[in-house]
Amino acid sequence: MEPGVGVWAAGMLDRDQHNDLIARVYASALGQASWVDTMRCVSNAFHSSASLCQIADSSFRYVIQENHGYSRDFAEWYYASEAFANDPRPPYFRSVRPGSIYYDHALFDVDEMYRNPIVRESCDILGVSYQLGMVVPLPNQHLGTFTLLSTEEEGHASHEAIEAFQRLLPHVEQALSLGHTLQFGAAKEAVLLDALAHKADGVIMLARGGAPTFMNDTASRILASGDGLSLTAGALRTARAPETRRLQNLIGAALETWLTDAKPPGGQILITRPSGRRPYVVRVMPAPPGPSYLLGSTAACVLHIHDLGAVRVPAPDTLHSVFGLSEREADLAIELVRCANLQTAAANARMALNTARNHLQSIFRKTGVSSQAEAVQLFSTGF
Repeated sequence: MEPGVGVWAAGMLDRDQHNDLIARVYASALGQASWVDTMRCVSNAFHSSASLCQIADSSFRYVIQENHGYSRDFAEWYYASEAFANDPRPPYFRSVRPGSIYYDHALFDVDEMYRNPIVRESCDILGVSYQLGMVVPLPNQHLGTFTLLSTEEEGHASHEAIEAFQRLLPHVEQALSLGHTLQFGAAKEAVLLDALAHKADGVIMLARGGAPTFMNDTASRILASGDGLSLTAGALRTARAPETRRLQNLIGAALETWLTDAKPPGGQILITRPSGRRPYVVRVMPAPPGPSYLLGSTAACVLHIHDLGAVRVPAPDTLHSVFGLSEREADLAIELVRCANLQTAAANARMALNTARNHLQSIFRKTGVSSQAEAVQLFSTGF
């Protein structure tokens, strides 16, 4: 069937409608509007019943998808169903060159295809028959699709609808690329911050004005203890005035470097502790400029705090999941890290010395070490 005969009467979008849809697409990419609401507006403008927006990897596995016209549960069920798996049309859609639009009658003989009972079954399940879509290239070798779905009554795309959809293509491509980049960056940032939060050493990020904008749990505990390093009136201070001045000078230089984009000077300082415990080594570095939305306030300076006196004790669940140690073996391993003496470790773990020796041999087998010293060194790495 040729376009223009029994087709939906979308007509050509006027300038205001075109600009409104563009604005909505970019607002969704920036997280300022729901993609579902934007898809509803596009569907309404083209008089189609439903629409679909998907992000797929290079193997056409869908990693993100939103739709207008169906519930999310229904969509997930359909794409996992035999009807979809056996439908002969998806390979045609996947063959579309990125950066172009597609529609049914441009890909295959519509009348012949819809005589296929599997195709009719899919159409009956979805309640729609025709598609007008676009495929756009995205960063990280991903592909994006934006598809309008129409019923038998609405018909397939008219020449006017195809032309109007073609004019939207570059804007949808840019918006999806922008949204994909922001989402990917935010995901990487979330993973990074989660890793920092669990890191054994302290990490503090300072905003361009010098105020802390992030610190992990270890850094928070170090500052809360007040043993040589503290946060007073929004500024980092030490127990000794000369060390405070040097630390603040290093921070000031790092902030100035970040603003001028000069060569990072870096710097380290030894912070003594009133308790008499081993000191902290604090490394101060300017942070590379980055988008401020990821942290709410751009990190301009990073401080890494290494506690020379810290004993890095592994978590019992980590010993179990990584090495397969039993509960009692994990208890002994932790006490060995704390005191490095089997007899004392056994007493602290409330087990007989002979029992501890048996557990120690089991620990050797499970971890691949051959001595108590190697085991202590392995468990003290802060993994």
